Amino acid sequence: MRAAAIAFALTCTVTWAPLEASSIAATPPKPDAHDKALAVALDAKVQTFRTIAKKLNASSKAESLNDCPLFKKDSGQAFAALFALVPALFVQLVNDFRPQLHELRDTVDGMHPDSPLFREWTTAQGKSFALILSFDNHGKKVDFCQAATVMLDKKSSAADIHRVLGIDPLAIATLFQSPVSATLDKLDPKMRTFFLAAGLSRADAKSLTS
Repeated sequence: MRAAAIAFALTCTVTWAPLEASSIAATPPKPDAHDKALAVALDAKVQTFRTIAKKLNASSKAESLNDCPLFKKDSGQAFAALFALVPALFVQLVNDFRPQLHELRDTVDGMHPDSPLFREWTTAQGKSFALILSFDNHGKKVDFCQAATVMLDKKSSAADIHRVLGIDPLAIATLFQSPVSATLDKLDPKMRTFFLAAGLSRADAKSLTS
């Protein structure tokens, strides 16, 4: 699971920096016994990957804007609001899955694969989870209507954003500037093949690399 498509909105609104030249070969290497064991350990957490990825579907929050006064007046802003809500979605995600996100980050950070491909992928995944966790507002409930209204208002200050989201606004800039999603976009297809070679099911390999 990636962090900055981590959600669909990020790939729609951001032009990522080009990925630096990789040392990874065009054909993914076959996993050795050590890397197969790591893949199996990661596979044990695949349901958590699926649950979190599902939560990141921004369209699931569209209904929360139905009664928002701003969008009743101007329904044309509803689409823009979905993108403006990305930071709020990340805040809510951490509120809902903080222990699981910490566990996933610690899991991939603690892995030391033999394969350069697998090693680069786990490093990128660790950065992905760390990026999501930077949106921890310590449990403050987010009003999505209010958050969208503030995020779409060009006059909103950093203090206004902090008030509605409960996080440092610099985290938002970091989110949209991070190349981690582009890195995972490059690595995921090869890692999917790698996981299949390690014995994971096609469905699980896809869930871990989407």
